Amino acid sequence: MDGVARPTRFQHTSSDAKALLAAGESGRFEFKRDANAVESKTLATLANWVALEPSREVAHLLVGVDEVTNPATGLTYGIVRGLPKGLEKSVARLQDVASTTYPIPVDLFIVEEAVEEDLPFLRVEVRPTMPPHFDGQGRRQTRMGRSTRPMADEELLQVYLDREAGTFAARFRHTSVELREAVGAVGTQVDQISDAIERRVGAPLEELAATARQAVSAAEDAEAAAMNAGSAADMVEYGVTKVERMVSDLQEVVDELHEDSLESLVLRVAQVRREVWWEFTADTWTRSSAGAERLARVVHEVLSAEISLEATRNTWEVGLWEDVLTDRKAQAKGTLRWWTATVEEARGLLQTPVYPAPELPDMRAELQADRDGALEDPNSLTRKFTNLLDS
Repeated sequence: MDGVARPTRFQHTSSDAKALLAAGESGRFEFKRDANAVESKTLATLANWVALEPSREVAHLLVGVDEVTNPATGLTYGIVRGLPKGLEKSVARLQDVASTTYPIPVDLFIVEEAVEEDLPFLRVEVRPTMPPHFDGQGRRQTRMGRSTRPMADEELLQVYLDREAGTFAARFRHTSVELREAVGAVGTQVDQISDAIERRVGAPLEELAATARQAVSAAEDAEAAAMNAGSAADMVEYGVTKVERMVSDLQEVVDELHEDSLESLVLRVAQVRREVWWEFTADTWTRSSAGAERLARVVHEVLSAEISLEATRNTWEVGLWEDVLTDRKAQAKGTLRWWTATVEEARGLLQTPVYPAPELPDMRAELQADRDGALEDPNSLTRKFTNLLDS
């Protein structure tokens, strides 16, 4: 299109429409009885037909027209049937269908024909925007006479290349115009540019050179002082690192002291007792027998006893209950029998808390039997015991 405004409505059938009606359907002309018969593949096919040949500018679609074949000559022509749903709804239908063509909707120029007559119809000019176009099902088709066919790979490639070539040409023309304008502007301002370079670049460079010479002299004076300062800085850095290490070690000691404090030990005893009570509850809450209720009272009595103020005893009790929890987690579920035996043993130990004596295996017999094997075999009693001595 050349951008000149053209009428979109004719009171009677225009000369262009009459020519199309007389020509009949072909590659560039198509007739549809009603707007509902126009599909997205129809518009995409017409647009692709135009894109395949650079000499083609537009394809035409007449809506509200039937195709009739002369039985004597075999020639086809169009007969206007009108639009039962009216012009406005038919135009809206075509615009909706065009919006479902991809990748960008095809360009439609819709002309209302014979609006003052009994049988108005539409003349639609179809142009590609970004070919090849396709419908919602991805079909890329073109016209072949009065029918349609899929586009061949070579045709698709040709359309893509033509599209990119057109885009490049448009960009090149725009760039060339800007370049010519810029060259013209520079040609008239060469003298001004030369003066500006001398004023804004030459003079500052001379000042920069003088400043650089002064900086070199100052740097030489500072170098000697920097060497002395560097050794002092190294000593300071070493001292700071040493202090930081001492602070870190001191913090670890403080943390250990806090962990072993009486208050911390009391809290640890309370926490480990809660964990034991929860494990017991999780294992036995479904049991309602008399034995289970009696065991629950015993466990509650043991775990709710007052906590000692002796740090050594609290440390020992934490270890006792942690061993119980470890044994409990080693099995799928603690039975009533296991909990009964475990709690009875713990209650007895709590009355007279003691640490277990070290295990002293009989290594004499092993050494007498095979001294070298006992000392070299990592699984021997002797090797295991000597490893404990080194730990």
